[in-house]
Amino acid sequence: MELRDLRAFVTLADLLHFTEAAERLHVTQSALSKQIRRLEDNLGGALFSRSNAGTRLTPLGRDLQADARKLVNAADALGHKARASLNGSAGTLRIGFGVGTKLFVPAAISRFRLERPGVEITLNDLSSHHQVQALIEGRLDLAFCRLPAPEGWPHLPVVAARFMAVIPASWSPALSLPELASQPVSIIEHHRAPAFHTHLMNYLAGKGLRIAHIQPVQDFVSVVALAAAGVAWGVVPSSTSIDDPGVRVIPLQDEAASWLIGLMRPPGESSALVEAFWGLVAGMLEDGGLPAA
Repeated sequence: MELRDLRAFVTLADLLHFTEAAERLHVTQSALSKQIRRLEDNLGGALFSRSNAGTRLTPLGRDLQADARKLVNAADALGHKARASLNGSAGTLRIGFGVGTKLFVPAAISRFRLERPGVEITLNDLSSHHQVQALIEGRLDLAFCRLPAPEGWPHLPVVAARFMAVIPASWSPALSLPELASQPVSIIEHHRAPAFHTHLMNYLAGKGLRIAHIQPVQDFVSVVALAAAGVAWGVVPSSTSIDDPGVRVIPLQDEAASWLIGLMRPPGESSALVEAFWGLVAGMLEDGGLPAA
């Protein structure tokens, strides 16, 4: 059973006039008659009766008219959806992000939705490590995560970030890192933010610091809370929101304490939707430069 035959049936059932139906379908009356006969042969019975009084639906035709219309409408809707997906005006875009792009990502999505309101966007708040894994497994289309990207992956630097030491407000801001190292320090657990944890531990080791005591935490909010309580100092990314008067924030300025966060995707052909979002982000960066987290 062919879709064009069902479309011919539905059109003729609406008009009950072979000439008008053929004109609407842009076929000859002979071609229309062949389509109807072919469909009738497939279904095992006549769909129309023709007499001097005109063309009429048979009982079988009346029984099948509504279902045939649903099939034709569904096929039309599928075609519209496919075209919209291919030109990037509809579909679903799955985006990963982390704390480092919590300001940039909403701004980009807001602008993208204005341009393409038919696109559904799902956001996934994940560490860089878990974002890359989700991209590899096909669970994300794009991700904003720590650079460098895996070899061969398209990427676009988006945000500059760095370590921020968070110490109790009662402590002197003049304390050096070696002096801080003699105090308990809270550090997010490796499985929660693998890339951040590894970078931080390598950074501290590169400074030749021997940490007196490490207090593992589950998130950066806990780092700030422990510092406010005077229990331990800690290190968080520069994108962390800190408005607690009980702490003092000290940016770690050397190059080893900084990194870039970028938009990335796996290599290979990408969809029109991915390319459209990529282009929008590139345009935002050209307009405003690389923001700091």
